[in-house]
Amino acid sequence: MLQRALAGAALVLSLATSSNTARAAACCGAGHGMGQWLAPSERAAVSLALRGSERFGSWTLERDFAPSAGDGHDRELRADVGWLVRVEERVQLGITAPLLATWRGSRGAASSGGGVGDVAVAGRLELVERDRLPWLSAAALTLGVTLPTGRSYRDSSDPLAADATGLGVAELRPGLVLEKAWGASFQALLAASVGVRSRYHQPTGEAIHPAPRLQIVAAAGPAWPASGLSLTLGGLYEREGAPREDGRALTDVTRERTALLAVLAYDISARWTAIGNLQADVPISGAGRAETTAAALSAGVRYVWGRHD
Repeated sequence: MLQRALAGAALVLSLATSSNTARAAACCGAGHGMGQWLAPSERAAVSLALRGSERFGSWTLERDFAPSAGDGHDRELRADVGWLVRVEERVQLGITAPLLATWRGSRGAASSGGGVGDVAVAGRLELVERDRLPWLSAAALTLGVTLPTGRSYRDSSDPLAADATGLGVAELRPGLVLEKAWGASFQALLAASVGVRSRYHQPTGEAIHPAPRLQIVAAAGPAWPASGLSLTLGGLYEREGAPREDGRALTDVTRERTALLAVLAYDISARWTAIGNLQADVPISGAGRAETTAAALSAGVRYVWGRHD
């Protein structure tokens, strides 16, 4: 059950980072790899998650937190369907497809839009078999690929870009995941990855190269096997340099973001798990820079097939 809880936490973080996709795309974008992985006893899994988020402020260039204006709003409803399969003993492959709806308003103007978002595919290669080392339960290399199947802000026909649903660029995100379990009652996860994105062109024709985006995730929590319940608390940190044009940095601004996470998972049966979570950027000065802040609440279910089905 702990492996299911951490899989859910990783999925939540994956969705959480993608919530800023359309807003962040105006500068550099934010990408992600899929983070939902199979437990040792599982052969495949399908998941469905529904997530609502709302922007409530931003961090300035001076790292100050500024609440959103009272007459503005930026809300998003997102549905994700995911499929994951174990193709070999140590290799997993997966895909996630999103559908988004957005509502935005500013200074008396309001707009809405939506559509298909960026499809993400991912893979995981186990480096250390589970429980083979006393100080490390599992270690794996991960690779996420985001495909620009959504509509970018540059292709938006809406004044507030409410119909933007994607980055508008492809992203390759290699990473490393470390997991540690203490019996059946507590487990921790540490993951790090770097997103490298393809270039895009301004309306005037200039080619812009986004800087790599570092992402670090830490999550841990207890489980109560008798009741099928688990709680996971975690944190997310992201950092991205300035985009470049013709080898020159366009600004000297480094963008940063810090968020907190809480995940509650419940095993409905041996195959079904329900997952609810709350994720929010930290609304204090110094916790970020040149990024918007948002809070998100989501609920989802996951169905698994066993190794011997």
